[in-house]
Amino acid sequence: MKTLSLFLACAACLVGLAAEAPSADTFADLAVAEKRIAAQQAIFDHSRSFVMPSPEAKAWFNLVRDAAKASEDPEVKAALAQVLLLDPANKRALPLNPKQPNTYEAPEGTTPETKLAQLERLLDLKRSAKDLPLSVEELVALTKHEDFATAQRANRLLRRISATAAAPILWERLAKLTQRSQVQEVEDEILRLTPTLAVRYLPTELAGASLAAKAAWARIISVRAGRVGSKSRPAIKAAMLPLLKGPANELTEAAWAAVPRLFTEADRAALTEASQGLSERMAPKAKAALEALPAK
Repeated sequence: MKTLSLFLACAACLVGLAAEAPSADTFADLAVAEKRIAAQQAIFDHSRSFVMPSPEAKAWFNLVRDAAKASEDPEVKAALAQVLLLDPANKRALPLNPKQPNTYEAPEGTTPETKLAQLERLLDLKRSAKDLPLSVEELVALTKHEDFATAQRANRLLRRISATAAAPILWERLAKLTQRSQVQEVEDEILRLTPTLAVRYLPTELAGASLAAKAAWARIISVRAGRVGSKSRPAIKAAMLPLLKGPANELTEAAWAAVPRLFTEADRAALTEASQGLSERMAPKAKAALEALPAK
């Protein structure tokens, strides 16, 4: 019983100390570098005890406000400014500015490059077709631009506006390119077409095209082989077979990668003949392709 009484007495003392406001000496300690942290913590802890607006809270924060005005020490002003943020009478500011930002219409393009940039920006903003600065016919004309970057950008935007108009142009352009980086860009655009459109204009072979273009053609067939019709499939197979006998390069690899998607078990004899004499690099790929042949 005696122990309990002692405990309650200590608790009462602690409550009394916690409720006691910091004195004027505590505010004076803010100007002393060695005592500033302890004084600021004492003032801060007492300020946190005021959760709701009240006369006591108003009197206390007025005292803090007066002390901040009276002090000329920037460190003291900064410390008390942080304490004043705890005043429950303050209106909490919204994190977002309610005022809408000013908007400015971008200038209209005057050159092919700036017109394409304006068109792409409006497409990204999902503007109406009547607001677009270039028509399909004008885009088709720009796809023949001598600068590859401009022509390719026109191709990409044409695909977004009219994929039907873009599909034959992309295939025609692929057959004429020689640089691998440029071929890759056009190949990516063809693969972004719907499978039906990509296959509708798929050439049965790319005679006279560069190695990079033929490799892209084979890769696209590998991806879209399921959409290749029964009428064009025999011609594509006939064009693909000679490519399987080539040296170890990206074209031969792409051709063998397309084998399980394009050929069936009925073509095993011709494929086995094509796999004879391949390099050490290509032989495992050919073996894997033959093992993956579907029944039909």
